[in-house]
Amino acid sequence: MDVRALGYIGVYASDLDAWTAYAEALGAMVVPSPDDARLLVRIDDRPYRVIVAQSDDASGLAYAGWEFADARALDRAVTELEAAGYQVRPSSPEQRAERLVSGLAFTTDPSGFSLELFWGPTLDHERFRPPHGGSGFVAGDLGLGHIVLGTPNGRAAVEFYTDVMGFRVSDVWRPSDAEVVFLHCNPRHHSLALAPGGEPALYHFMFETRTLDDVGYALDRHHDLGIPISTGLGKHPNDEMVSFYSRSPSGFDVEIGCGGRLVDDATWTVTEITKPSLWGHRSLG
Repeated sequence: MDVRALGYIGVYASDLDAWTAYAEALGAMVVPSPDDARLLVRIDDRPYRVIVAQSDDASGLAYAGWEFADARALDRAVTELEAAGYQVRPSSPEQRAERLVSGLAFTTDPSGFSLELFWGPTLDHERFRPPHGGSGFVAGDLGLGHIVLGTPNGRAAVEFYTDVMGFRVSDVWRPSDAEVVFLHCNPRHHSLALAPGGEPALYHFMFETRTLDDVGYALDRHHDLGIPISTGLGKHPNDEMVSFYSRSPSGFDVEIGCGGRLVDDATWTVTEITKPSLWGHRSLG
Protein backbone atom coordinates (compact mmCIF):
# COMPACT_ATOMS: atom_id res chain seq x y z
CA MET A 1 0.00 0.00 0.00
CA ASP A 2 1.29 3.44 -0.89
CA VAL A 3 0.03 6.09 1.53
CA ARG A 4 1.43 9.42 0.37
CA ALA A 5 0.69 11.73 3.33
CA LEU A 6 -1.50 12.66 6.24
CA GLY A 7 -3.85 14.80 4.22
CA TYR A 8 -6.19 16.07 6.91
CA ILE A 9 -7.76 15.36 10.27
CA GLY A 10 -11.16 16.06 11.76
CA VAL A 11 -11.57 16.99 15.40
CA TYR A 12 -14.49 17.81 17.67
CA ALA A 13 -14.98 21.00 19.69
CA SER A 14 -17.77 22.52 21.73
CA ASP A 15 -16.64 26.13 21.14
CA LEU A 16 -15.89 27.05 17.54
CA ASP A 17 -15.19 30.68 18.42
CA ALA A 18 -12.45 29.58 20.80
CA TRP A 19 -11.02 27.37 18.06
CA THR A 20 -11.00 30.28 15.61
CA ALA A 21 -8.89 32.37 17.97
CA TYR A 22 -6.67 29.39 18.78
CA ALA A 23 -6.01 28.42 15.16
CA GLU A 24 -5.14 31.99 14.26
CA ALA A 25 -2.74 32.13 17.22
CA LEU A 26 -1.03 29.08 15.69
CA GLY A 27 -0.67 31.08 12.47
CA ALA A 28 -3.34 29.25 10.46
CA MET A 29 -6.19 30.67 8.39
CA VAL A 30 -9.75 29.83 9.46
CA VAL A 31 -12.56 29.52 6.92
CA PRO A 32 -16.14 29.02 8.20
CA SER A 33 -18.07 26.27 6.45
CA PRO A 34 -21.39 27.04 4.73
CA ASP A 35 -23.37 25.24 7.46
CA ASP A 36 -21.69 27.15 10.34
CA ALA A 37 -21.24 23.82 12.14
CA ARG A 38 -17.59 23.41 11.15
CA LEU A 39 -14.39 25.38 10.78
CA LEU A 40 -11.85 24.71 8.04
CA VAL A 41 -8.26 25.36 9.13
CA ARG A 42 -5.81 26.16 6.29
CA ILE A 43 -2.01 26.15 6.34
CA ASP A 44 -1.25 25.83 2.60
CA ASP A 45 -2.98 25.61 -0.80
CA ARG A 46 -5.43 22.96 0.37
CA PRO A 47 -8.92 24.20 1.34
CA TYR A 48 -8.30 22.74 4.79
CA ARG A 49 -5.93 20.56 6.76
CA VAL A 50 -8.05 20.39 9.92
CA ILE A 51 -11.84 20.28 10.10
CA VAL A 52 -13.19 21.34 13.49
CA ALA A 53 -16.75 20.09 13.95
CA GLN A 54 -19.21 21.41 16.53
CA SER A 55 -20.04 18.83 19.20
CA ASP A 56 -21.18 19.17 22.79
CA ASP A 57 -20.78 15.43 23.41
CA ALA A 58 -17.52 14.40 21.72
CA SER A 59 -13.97 15.68 21.83
CA GLY A 60 -10.68 14.65 20.29
CA LEU A 61 -10.09 12.99 16.95
CA ALA A 62 -13.05 12.36 14.65
CA TYR A 63 -11.00 10.89 11.77
CA ALA A 64 -7.64 10.96 10.04
CA GLY A 65 -7.49 11.36 6.26
CA TRP A 66 -4.67 9.46 4.54
CA GLU A 67 -3.87 10.50 0.98
CA PHE A 68 -3.22 8.26 -2.04
CA ALA A 69 -1.81 9.18 -5.44
CA ASP A 70 -4.80 8.35 -7.64
CA ALA A 71 -7.88 6.18 -8.10
CA ARG A 72 -5.86 3.02 -8.82
CA ALA A 73 -3.81 3.44 -5.67
CA LEU A 74 -6.95 3.85 -3.58
CA ASP A 75 -8.55 0.81 -5.23
CA ARG A 76 -5.46 -1.27 -4.43
CA ALA A 77 -5.57 -0.05 -0.84
CA VAL A 78 -9.21 -1.08 -0.50
CA THR A 79 -8.42 -4.53 -1.93
CA GLU A 80 -5.48 -5.00 0.44
CA LEU A 81 -7.47 -3.90 3.49
CA GLU A 82 -10.31 -6.27 2.68
CA ALA A 83 -7.85 -9.12 2.06
CA ALA A 84 -6.39 -8.45 5.52
CA GLY A 85 -9.86 -8.73 7.07
CA TYR A 86 -10.74 -5.04 7.47
CA GLN A 87 -14.12 -3.73 6.42
CA VAL A 88 -14.02 -0.81 3.99
CA ARG A 89 -17.07 1.35 3.39
CA PRO A 90 -17.57 3.30 0.16
CA SER A 91 -18.44 6.98 0.12
CA SER A 92 -21.38 8.84 -1.36
CA PRO A 93 -21.11 11.75 -3.82
CA GLU A 94 -22.23 14.04 -1.00
CA GLN A 95 -19.43 12.85 1.29
CA ARG A 96 -16.84 13.35 -1.45
CA ALA A 97 -18.19 16.82 -2.13
CA GLU A 98 -18.03 17.69 1.56
CA ARG A 99 -14.39 16.56 1.80
CA LEU A 100 -13.56 18.19 -1.58
CA VAL A 101 -11.90 15.03 -2.91
CA SER A 102 -12.34 12.87 -6.01
CA GLY A 103 -12.31 9.50 -4.25
CA LEU A 104 -12.98 8.49 -0.65
CA ALA A 105 -13.36 5.30 1.42
CA PHE A 106 -13.72 4.62 5.12
CA THR A 107 -12.22 2.04 7.47
CA THR A 108 -11.29 1.64 11.14
CA ASP A 109 -7.92 0.73 12.63
CA PRO A 110 -7.44 -1.85 15.43
CA SER A 111 -7.69 0.85 18.10
CA GLY A 112 -11.04 2.09 16.81
CA PHE A 113 -9.81 5.26 15.11
CA SER A 114 -11.79 6.23 12.01
CA LEU A 115 -9.65 6.45 8.88
CA GLU A 116 -10.57 8.16 5.64
CA LEU A 117 -8.64 7.09 2.55
CA PHE A 118 -8.79 9.54 -0.34
CA TRP A 119 -7.30 10.77 -3.60
CA GLY A 120 -7.71 13.88 -5.73
CA PRO A 121 -7.90 16.74 -3.22
CA THR A 122 -9.20 20.07 -4.46
CA LEU A 123 -6.70 22.92 -4.38
CA ASP A 124 -7.58 26.41 -3.20
CA HIS A 125 -5.94 28.82 -5.61
CA GLU A 126 -6.52 31.76 -3.30
CA ARG A 127 -3.08 32.21 -1.83
CA PHE A 128 -2.60 31.14 1.77
CA ARG A 129 -2.05 34.24 3.87
CA PRO A 130 -1.01 33.75 7.51
CA PRO A 131 -3.30 35.99 9.58
CA HIS A 132 -0.35 37.45 11.52
CA GLY A 133 2.21 37.41 8.71
CA GLY A 134 5.15 35.06 8.88
CA SER A 135 6.61 32.67 6.34
CA GLY A 136 3.97 29.91 6.51
CA PHE A 137 4.10 26.17 7.07
CA VAL A 138 5.90 23.11 5.76
CA ALA A 139 3.06 21.02 4.33
CA GLY A 140 2.36 20.30 0.64
CA ASP A 141 3.48 16.81 -0.36
CA LEU A 142 4.64 16.13 3.21
CA GLY A 143 1.08 16.46 4.51
CA LEU A 144 -0.32 18.51 7.36
CA GLY A 145 2.31 17.43 9.89
CA HIS A 146 1.90 14.52 12.28
CA ILE A 147 -0.47 13.02 14.81
CA VAL A 148 0.35 11.09 17.97
CA LEU A 149 -2.29 8.57 19.00
CA GLY A 150 -2.70 6.79 22.30
CA THR A 151 -3.71 3.17 21.80
CA PRO A 152 -4.48 0.37 24.27
CA ASN A 153 -3.27 -2.32 21.83
CA GLY A 154 0.01 -0.94 20.56
CA ARG A 155 1.42 -4.07 18.91
CA ALA A 156 -1.73 -4.69 16.85
CA ALA A 157 -1.79 -1.02 15.86
CA VAL A 158 1.86 -1.04 14.79
CA GLU A 159 1.35 -4.21 12.76
CA PHE A 160 -1.70 -2.70 11.05
CA TYR A 161 0.09 0.48 10.01
CA THR A 162 3.29 -1.28 8.92
CA ASP A 163 2.08 -4.61 7.50
CA VAL A 164 -1.23 -3.43 6.01
CA MET A 165 -0.96 0.33 5.46
CA GLY A 166 2.68 0.22 4.39
CA PHE A 167 4.20 2.71 6.85
CA ARG A 168 7.89 2.41 7.74
CA VAL A 169 9.31 2.66 11.25
CA SER A 170 11.51 5.72 11.80
CA ASP A 171 12.56 5.00 15.37
CA VAL A 172 11.24 3.91 18.75
CA TRP A 173 11.31 5.13 22.34
CA ARG A 174 10.84 2.72 25.23
CA PRO A 175 10.17 4.58 28.48
CA SER A 176 9.84 2.08 31.35
CA ASP A 177 7.88 -0.91 30.03
CA ALA A 178 6.11 1.07 27.30
CA GLU A 179 6.93 1.58 23.62
CA VAL A 180 6.33 4.60 21.40
CA VAL A 181 6.75 3.90 17.68
CA PHE A 182 7.33 6.69 15.14
CA LEU A 183 6.17 5.92 11.60
CA HIS A 184 6.65 7.63 8.25
CA CYS A 185 4.95 7.36 4.87
CA ASN A 186 6.97 10.05 3.07
CA PRO A 187 10.22 11.92 3.85
CA ARG A 188 8.73 13.66 6.92
CA HIS A 189 10.34 11.94 9.92
CA HIS A 190 6.96 10.81 11.18
CA SER A 191 3.41 11.42 10.10
CA LEU A 192 2.13 9.12 12.84
CA ALA A 193 3.33 8.02 16.25
CA LEU A 194 1.67 5.34 18.36
CA ALA A 195 1.94 5.52 22.13
CA PRO A 196 0.46 3.46 24.98
CA GLY A 197 -2.92 4.59 26.27
CA GLY A 198 -5.72 3.20 28.37
CA GLU A 199 -8.29 4.50 25.89
CA PRO A 200 -7.85 5.51 22.24
CA ALA A 201 -7.02 9.21 22.18
CA LEU A 202 -5.41 11.95 20.12
CA TYR A 203 -2.49 13.16 22.21
CA HIS A 204 -1.42 15.91 19.82
CA PHE A 205 -1.04 16.98 16.24
CA MET A 206 1.85 19.01 14.84
CA PHE A 207 2.16 21.92 12.42
CA GLU A 208 5.67 22.70 11.15
CA THR A 209 6.55 26.33 10.45
CA ARG A 210 9.22 27.41 7.99
CA THR A 211 11.36 29.36 10.46
CA LEU A 212 12.20 29.47 14.15
CA ASP A 213 10.94 33.06 14.21
CA ASP A 214 7.47 31.79 13.28
CA VAL A 215 7.58 29.47 16.30
CA GLY A 216 8.59 32.38 18.50
CA TYR A 217 5.87 34.67 17.17
CA ALA A 218 3.28 31.93 17.77
CA LEU A 219 4.57 31.51 21.32
CA ASP A 220 4.26 35.24 21.93
CA ARG A 221 0.68 35.23 20.62
CA HIS A 222 -0.17 32.40 23.01
CA HIS A 223 1.18 34.39 25.94
CA ASP A 224 -0.62 37.55 24.82
CA LEU A 225 -3.96 35.73 24.51
CA GLY A 226 -3.57 33.65 27.66
CA ILE A 227 -3.62 30.33 25.79
CA PRO A 228 -2.27 27.57 28.07
CA ILE A 229 1.23 26.34 27.22
CA SER A 230 1.48 22.63 28.03
CA THR A 231 5.17 22.18 27.32
CA GLY A 232 7.76 24.91 26.88
CA LEU A 233 10.22 25.32 24.06
CA GLY A 234 12.52 22.35 23.46
CA LYS A 235 14.14 20.11 20.87
CA HIS A 236 13.34 16.47 20.08
CA PRO A 237 16.30 14.13 19.41
CA ASN A 238 14.65 12.03 16.69
CA ASP A 239 12.94 14.47 14.31
CA GLU A 240 15.13 17.39 15.52
CA MET A 241 12.06 19.61 15.82
CA VAL A 242 12.38 22.75 17.94
CA SER A 243 8.89 23.25 19.28
CA PHE A 244 6.42 23.99 22.04
CA TYR A 245 3.04 22.48 22.87
CA SER A 246 -0.17 24.28 23.76
CA ARG A 247 -3.57 23.08 24.93
CA SER A 248 -6.28 23.31 22.28
CA PRO A 249 -9.92 24.19 23.08
CA SER A 250 -10.71 20.50 22.45
CA GLY A 251 -8.42 19.40 25.29
CA PHE A 252 -5.61 17.77 23.31
CA ASP A 253 -2.28 19.44 22.59
CA VAL A 254 -0.94 21.00 19.40
CA GLU A 255 2.79 21.14 18.71
CA ILE A 256 4.22 24.07 16.77
CA GLY A 257 7.79 23.54 15.62
CA CYS A 258 10.37 24.01 12.90
CA GLY A 259 13.44 22.30 11.49
CA GLY A 260 11.95 18.83 11.15
CA ARG A 261 14.25 16.09 9.93
CA LEU A 262 13.63 14.27 6.64
CA VAL A 263 14.00 10.52 6.11
CA ASP A 264 15.64 8.88 3.10
CA ASP A 265 14.49 5.25 3.02
CA ALA A 266 17.52 4.26 0.95
CA THR A 267 19.89 5.15 3.77
CA TRP A 268 17.74 5.35 6.92
CA THR A 269 18.48 3.07 9.87
CA VAL A 270 15.93 2.56 12.63
CA THR A 271 17.27 3.50 16.06
CA GLU A 272 15.99 3.71 19.63
CA ILE A 273 15.98 7.09 21.35
CA THR A 274 16.43 7.14 25.12
CA LYS A 275 14.72 10.41 25.99
CA PRO A 276 12.01 12.48 24.31
CA SER A 277 13.87 15.80 24.27
CA LEU A 278 17.50 16.90 23.96
CA TRP A 279 16.68 20.01 25.98
CA GLY A 280 13.63 21.91 27.14
CA HIS A 281 10.05 20.75 26.67
CA ARG A 282 9.49 21.33 30.38
CA SER A 283 5.93 20.67 31.49
CA LEU A 284 4.10 23.92 32.28
CA GLY A 285 0.59 22.71 32.85
